[in-house]
Amino acid sequence: MEFSVVVPLYNEENSLQALNGKICKVMEALAEEYEIIYVDDGSCDSSLDILKELKLSFPQLKIISFKENQGQSVALFAGFIEARGRWIVTLDADLQNPPEEIIKLLKYRKDFDFITGIRKRRKDVFLRRISSLIAKFFRWVVLGDRTKDVGCSLRLFRRQIIDFLPFFRNFHRFLPFLVRLSGFKVKEVEVLHQPRRFGKSKYGVWRRAKEGLFDLVGLFWLKRRIIRYEIKYRD
Repeated sequence: MEFSVVVPLYNEENSLQALNGKICKVMEALAEEYEIIYVDDGSCDSSLDILKELKLSFPQLKIISFKENQGQSVALFAGFIEARGRWIVTLDADLQNPPEEIIKLLKYRKDFDFITGIRKRRKDVFLRRISSLIAKFFRWVVLGDRTKDVGCSLRLFRRQIIDFLPFFRNFHRFLPFLVRLSGFKVKEVEVLHQPRRFGKSKYGVWRRAKEGLFDLVGLFWLKRRIIRYEIKYRD
């Protein structure tokens, strides 16, 4: 199988029908075998029922549903483990990242291992954009991470990458940095970003800031302690 599309979601009942139609349209046009893995992170609305109904018409769908809400990183990890494709695509379920933008990332897969989006003219509220800029500054100071937009969930990468990454809660906020740290080639590409049409964001600014600072300390330690070597001679 060539592609596994992994979509974490939490209470996105209003967007799932449109989202699935858009993803399938993009993937069918590629004429490659694919699957779509929806990871329901303990939704308390009708998201799971809608996914079950969609699967009746789209056999390429897989559904994983948690008993309780675990967070985006856990949902992504569960999807990665289930994925069978040579390439993994990720995007959120809220339609802020249009599935049609997947095509922009595909152009670079011959030369790069991990292609991630940069949200062009980001459509989030002012406080969220400012908090992202502050977090970006601290990642640069503490880790030397110059990733332009770690918050963009639209990504394409080789499945083999997951065998080399350390996984922990909130790893998704540092994914490009971890991929570079593991020696893979990363490309950042501008993609469209749309206003949220349904529901509201599931991640509070202050909670993200507190957890982000804690994670920075751990990643600073990891960067200093990770094993690296170059072979001069082997017999």
